[in-house]
Amino acid sequence: MSAIRKWFEDRTGISTLIKFALDEPVHGGAKWSYIFGSGLIFLFILQAVTGIIMTAYYSPSATDAWGSVYYLQHKTSFGWFVRGIHHFGSSAMMILAIVHLFQVFIFGAYKKPRELNWISGVILLMVLAGFGLTGYLLPWDQKGYWATQVATNIMGTIPVIGKYIKIIHQGGSDYGNFTITRFYTLHVFLLPISLLSLVFVHLALFRKHGVTPYWKMREETIHKCVDPFWPDQVFKDIVFAIGMYAALAGWVFWQGGAELQAPADPASNYLARPEWYFLFLFQLLKYCQGPFLIVGTVIVPALAIAFLFALPFIDRNPSKWPSKRIPFFCGVFSGLAGVIALTFLAMHHDSQDFHIIKQHEEAEIQAALAVKLAAKGIAPSGGLSIFENDPLILGKKIYDSSCRVCHKVQGEGGDTGPDFTDFGSRGWVAGLLKNPKDARYFKEAALMPPTSLSDETLLDMSEFLLSQSGGLLNPNVERVAKGQELVLNGNCVICHAIGDKELKKLGPNLTTYLSKGWLNEFIKNPAAPKFYGTRNKMPPFDKLTDKEMDALIQYLFSLSKDSLIVSQRQEDVKEKLICFWTTQHKDIDRFWRQILMKG
Repeated sequence: MSAIRKWFEDRTGISTLIKFALDEPVHGGAKWSYIFGSGLIFLFILQAVTGIIMTAYYSPSATDAWGSVYYLQHKTSFGWFVRGIHHFGSSAMMILAIVHLFQVFIFGAYKKPRELNWISGVILLMVLAGFGLTGYLLPWDQKGYWATQVATNIMGTIPVIGKYIKIIHQGGSDYGNFTITRFYTLHVFLLPISLLSLVFVHLALFRKHGVTPYWKMREETIHKCVDPFWPDQVFKDIVFAIGMYAALAGWVFWQGGAELQAPADPASNYLARPEWYFLFLFQLLKYCQGPFLIVGTVIVPALAIAFLFALPFIDRNPSKWPSKRIPFFCGVFSGLAGVIALTFLAMHHDSQDFHIIKQHEEAEIQAALAVKLAAKGIAPSGGLSIFENDPLILGKKIYDSSCRVCHKVQGEGGDTGPDFTDFGSRGWVAGLLKNPKDARYFKEAALMPPTSLSDETLLDMSEFLLSQSGGLLNPNVERVAKGQELVLNGNCVICHAIGDKELKKLGPNLTTYLSKGWLNEFIKNPAAPKFYGTRNKMPPFDKLTDKEMDALIQYLFSLSKDSLIVSQRQEDVKEKLICFWTTQHKDIDRFWRQILMKG
């Protein structure tokens, strides 16, 4: 064994390399205040490892990105944990980098001869922000898609070059496949190479100049009290790294992994917010509107970065005592206070904004629905295709493309056909029986005359007619009996067949009126003799597949507040939310409050 070790050492010099890496004197003694730099190295390694695992599953394209992240999150063993560590680890890196920057500032470690070490650290912080920005888009979900647009729009406000920077990042004038491939290239290749190069320079400069001891220590004490980096400082670094990993893993378990919202929909009206470490800039822009926009997008950030770069050359006093650096402490910590204040103002504003709160609740419902629908398969056309697995969403899509030109819903659409607002409800049918010539229904084209029957009588009749469909919510037995008597023994049967599907009369056959089968036949061929015959003006929709027809009918049912499908849908939404909140380990009290708010 010793011969093998000697051979390996002779060829590689690994022992010499390890000794060089670990055998460094720590002047002033090992300290817990020196752990932050090593902690950042640990987090970077953790990010690299989890990132490499994720790339094995990720597909960087606008059609496949969301589906590949969904597969990793929900179908791969511990994929949710790997993604959670990577997601929350990026925030942990930002927090620790800021803490490290301020620890270096407080210790005066930016002063001569460590100017370049400080500047390289500031650049590293900016690279980390770049990681956060580029990685946020990659899941191609609603939150990441729209939040990244906020950042690129801010870039676009830079005078002269802004629009070109925006186009380069987006890969064109709009977000699309080129956008995600460029952000992926930045996140996985260019930024890691830049970070590794800067870390190498940063560590080389650190090794050259050593740690900056506590300012209260005397010079003779610093030279007298010297601890080896191994094992004294390494032990503290390892304890800190283990503690960070335990806290990070615990947080990931508590959250159930990183959030994955519904697939990005460019046609939606999503109120975007950037990641938390850009919120201060987002809030600042609210106060810099119009001609002052450049103040928030360029001048303030540029002055802050320029100040950090120039700090080692401005503060030329060799003393590291904070009391000797009061103007610089005031400048740095007032800047930090401003960033914190703006961040909390942005969070507070959103917590009070009804639209943001409502959107957050709807986004959670959409996310839960997306996960359930994705389990049924994702079409090659992309993540948004999963919603075609939901009959109501597919049905609305078909309605918008085929029916909306003639029919209104909630005041939107054409007016040549009946208004489908609350279509098929007791009130809708009663109104049709009362006056078919009303603007809501068939207008002057109706052959059926208005009636003078009371509203209660008409509701009884509509109760009976709708009870045939099998989709009426909580049918009233007494009303059904009264309505049956009125319909079958009244004037209705003169023009309408009821009980015999094949019987032909002047008006449409009302057997199983507005049931799934009745609507299926009617939509396919409204000119059939059992419906409107030669008087029909509605085109047939016989090209729809069975799946599409079923989806359209379910959507039409969902327009009625009296429909059984609406009640079932509400229960389904509650079930999805329960599953979603349970798997995400969220506050169950908050969940029930939302359920109650939704009725």
